[in-house]
Amino acid sequence: MKNSKKLLITISLAVVLSLVLIGFGSLIFKTKNNLQTQSIKVSPVGSQILATGEVASQNEAQLHFQAGGKLTYLPFKEGDRVYAGQTIASLDTYNLQEQLRSALNTYRSTRDKFDQAQNDQNNGVTQKSQGGTLNAVGAGLGQYGVENTTTNYLDTIAKRIVDENQANLDNSVINVEIANYALTLSSITSPINGVITHEDVTTSGVNVTTATTFIVDDPSNLVFKANVSENDIDFINVGSVASIEFGDGNGYVINGTVDKIYPQKQTLADGSEVYQVDIVSNQLPANIQLGQSGSVLIQSNVKSSVILVPTWTILGHQYIWVVNDNKPILRKVTVGKIHGSETEVISGLALEDKIITDPETIAQYHYKIL
Repeated sequence: MKNSKKLLITISLAVVLSLVLIGFGSLIFKTKNNLQTQSIKVSPVGSQILATGEVASQNEAQLHFQAGGKLTYLPFKEGDRVYAGQTIASLDTYNLQEQLRSALNTYRSTRDKFDQAQNDQNNGVTQKSQGGTLNAVGAGLGQYGVENTTTNYLDTIAKRIVDENQANLDNSVINVEIANYALTLSSITSPINGVITHEDVTTSGVNVTTATTFIVDDPSNLVFKANVSENDIDFINVGSVASIEFGDGNGYVINGTVDKIYPQKQTLADGSEVYQVDIVSNQLPANIQLGQSGSVLIQSNVKSSVILVPTWTILGHQYIWVVNDNKPILRKVTVGKIHGSETEVISGLALEDKIITDPETIAQYHYKIL
């Protein structure tokens, strides 16, 4: 009987051990065959960052009307040279001119009344015109109705009349200034010497709005505006050396340096997100045109190999699942800067490690074993 019990216990333990081994083998098999992994990405020492872009002006003016209306004057076309102060577009000003004339007429009338009120006060006419008021005040004062008190009272009335006329005159001056300012805003003038590179309209006689745009660029102050990927922007500094090439691989190459890095991320027409970088060069020749496209290689600021991993694979900012001997291992790491969708790993990973890019599947296998 005892031997039978021992045999039964031995068989039971063997079955349990077999199930555990089968489950563990299944985990290894599924880990090897189903877990998605990714090799470590290394940015080499002294790498160059490739970007595309186009020639632009550092001195550019985008102009708009302050109010909509009918366009009556458009003397220039795209590509024409203009000088500072030249009118490049004007609206119909008939209504504005009539408003200014009306405001000037009101001003003239108000000015005449003001001058007359001042003259009357200086000559005592205003006080004399208040004779009825003077008698009423004198009778009501009784023993205190002295002449000085009455005179002061009438002087106050005269001063109030002059002040009122002064206020009316000031308002008429303001109305004239507003009407004249509106007339001034009906025309767009170039604030710089340059070339018209864009006009939303091509002919006069059409209605325009405040969204209608005119662009003037100064061709004597050119830069190459590069579109740098958000994953690479942290590897570029102001002063980084760059080489710009125009053409299809056999074009003209000039050298330059990074002059400005714009802080605002831009979204291009293809949906990619970039940061714009200005590259200056005294070698930009006269035959390089505004808007001409090209490519640029920018020397990065990387001083040593940089390991980059997808940011979403980092758990709690310090753990990453990797595959080791066909098994998932949770590795503790030290992270650095974030570059777009990737993050630097300063320590904790080896170049031969394979990162598990779908760590949520590990939990699924764990529950199956239990």
